[in-house]
Amino acid sequence: MIWTKKIKAGALQFVLFIGTIIAVLLMSFMLISQTHTLFKKKTDITVALIQATDRGLAYSFGQNMKKGESLKVPDHENLGIDIHVEKQYWGILERRTVLAKKGQLQFIKTGFVGHSSEEIVALYLKDDQRPMVIVGDAKITGTVYLPQRGIKMGNIGGYGYNKPQLVYGKKQQSTPILPELEAGQKKQLAEMTTLFFEPSGVDVDLRNGLVLKNSFKEEGQIVKGSMIDLENVKLSGNIMVWATDMIVVHASSLLKDVLLTAPKIEVRDGVSGNFQAIARDWIKVGKNAQLDYPTVLAVQNSKVNGQKEPTLSMVPNISLETGAVVSGAIIYMDDDNEPSRRVPNIRIEKNSMVVGEVYCSQAMELRGTVHGSVTTNAFSVFENGNAYLNHLYNGKINADMLPGEYGGLCFENKSANQTVKWLY
Repeated sequence: MIWTKKIKAGALQFVLFIGTIIAVLLMSFMLISQTHTLFKKKTDITVALIQATDRGLAYSFGQNMKKGESLKVPDHENLGIDIHVEKQYWGILERRTVLAKKGQLQFIKTGFVGHSSEEIVALYLKDDQRPMVIVGDAKITGTVYLPQRGIKMGNIGGYGYNKPQLVYGKKQQSTPILPELEAGQKKQLAEMTTLFFEPSGVDVDLRNGLVLKNSFKEEGQIVKGSMIDLENVKLSGNIMVWATDMIVVHASSLLKDVLLTAPKIEVRDGVSGNFQAIARDWIKVGKNAQLDYPTVLAVQNSKVNGQKEPTLSMVPNISLETGAVVSGAIIYMDDDNEPSRRVPNIRIEKNSMVVGEVYCSQAMELRGTVHGSVTTNAFSVFENGNAYLNHLYNGKINADMLPGEYGGLCFENKSANQTVKWLY
C-alpha cells in the first residue's frame, strides 16, 4: 500500500526564497569580482599615466621648446598613451604642463622648471681690464671666473683682507661679455617691464581680509590698481597683482606663488612667503623678511625712445635690508653700456642672505652672504664718502652651500633640466 504525503506550499516558497538568495549572492560575488578587476585595470592605467607624465617631462628637458609649443612625446613603452608637454612662463619662471591620456582617462602635471648644474660657479666677474679687490672679512668659496688681471688684497678705511687665501676654489678667466640669460626669460622680463604692458585675466577687487586661491589649471586672476597696498590678505596660486605706480607688501599678508609687477615694489619688514616681484624702477626688501624658494626679484631698467627712464640715482634698484633672507633669484638688467650711477644697482646689506643666484648686468654691493652663485658686471662699495670699484668688502659667496635640489636660472647655453616646484 503506497502512502502519499502532501508537501505544504509554505515549504516550497521557503525553498524558492533560499534559491533566490543564493542566486543573488552568486551574482553579487561575480559583480564584486568584476568590479575589482576593472578597478585594478583602472588603477594600473592611472599609475601608468602618472609615470608617463614623469617620462614626458624628462624627455622635454632634452628638447629645444618654444613658448606656447606643444611637444608630442614618443610612446617608447607601447602602452597606447598620448603624452604632450607644453611650455609657458609665469613671470620669468618657466612652467611646463604634461598631459598623459589613454581613452577617457588622463593625468596632468604642471610645475616650474629650472637649471641645475653639478658644478656651481661661485662668481663670474666680467673682465673690464681691472683686477678684483677683496677687502675685510670677505670670502669666496668655489670656482670663480675673474678678469685677466686677477684678484688682489685691498684696504678700505684701514681694514685689509684677513684670510690666508684669496679664493677657496678653482680660478678661471672671464671674458668682457657676461653670460646672458636664456632668450625666453629675457623676453619675458623685457615685456613685463615696458610702459605698455597690461595683463589679461579675470579682474578681482582687493579688500581687507581677502583670501583668494586660484589653481594654475584655471584662468588667471588679476588685482589691478595704481597704488596697491597688500595688507591683511592671503593670495595663492595663479594670481597677478599689477600696479601702474607701486605695490606695498605688509607682514600681515601671506603671498604664495603669486606674481607682482609694478614700477616700484616695497616688501616691508618681517614679510614671509614666496612670490615673483618684477619692477621697472626698484624693489626694496625690508629687515628680517623671509622670502622662500622659489622667489624671484627682478628689475629691468630700459631705454625708452633712446633715453633711459629716470630713477633716483642714490637708490639701489634692488636692496636687501639687514636680516632679510631670499631663497631664489635676484636679477638686475640694464641695456646701458655706460652707467653713470655711483650707487650700486643691487645692494645686499650685512647679515642678509641670498640662497640661490644673483645676476647683475651693472654694479652690485655685497656685504651680506650668497649661498650659491653671483654673476656681475662689477662690484662697488660706497664707504665714508668714497666709491670703490670692483671691491668686495666683507661679502661672502659660497657655492658649496647651495642645496643640491636647487633649480635656477637658465643661461643661453643651458636649458631646464630639473623640476623646481610642482603646482596645483
